[in-house]
Amino acid sequence: MASPKASGSGTTRFRSLSLSTAPFNASGGGSVVLLTGFGRFPGVARNASADLASELAHRASLRHSHLRFVADVLPVDWREAPVRLTELLNRHRPAVALHFGVSARATGFVIETHAYNVTKDIPDECGLLAARDNLIAGDRPRRSATIPVRGIVRALHAAGYPAELSSDPGRYLCNAVLFHSLRYASRVVPRMRSGFIHIPATLEPGTPGEPSLIGWTHAFEGGLRVMDVCVAPLHPRAATLF
Repeated sequence: MASPKASGSGTTRFRSLSLSTAPFNASGGGSVVLLTGFGRFPGVARNASADLASELAHRASLRHSHLRFVADVLPVDWREAPVRLTELLNRHRPAVALHFGVSARATGFVIETHAYNVTKDIPDECGLLAARDNLIAGDRPRRSATIPVRGIVRALHAAGYPAELSSDPGRYLCNAVLFHSLRYASRVVPRMRSGFIHIPATLEPGTPGEPSLIGWTHAFEGGLRVMDVCVAPLHPRAATLF
């Protein structure tokens, strides 16, 4: 993975970073933490969430060496995204599954509190629409994130990063991935904690027409704060460290 390069504006750029063809998998034992981002989709040629998930897995593995971090990129595809997610969950049975995506409305970290069993007529990367109006026929209409959403916001605010809770993840693939992840946990790995965080589509503050208040450096540093909160219960000395 390429190393980041600081720009004059204080943001961080990558010299070159290969996305979905090279998922990150930190070696070592311990519980698994799965991080996912998305690939490109109409209007977003390079998805910042994929870069963020991969780099966070690398940095978090150095910070929490007792855990194993895995990062991968999900396709923006109504049919294939749930299939790929299920493959990853079956393979790793993570203790924590944290999913990232981009939002044109996000100015900082947006922590989603719920996912909904609903789709919307928005084409995916292949130009296809969801097969039906709901994600899982007969399933409950809403599922709640199981990561400590309020604790994450408090930690980010304490560190000076913009963050907010949201109960509206949209009805596109971000919502779909969170819903499928939460459903998998409830049926297969009840102790697994799952959540979704939206970040700005462009992590370049000051870009005309973009609302982002955070750059790459803040995204990485804030992302590590998020990881600290999410994995705190997995730490062997959690009672004394947090």
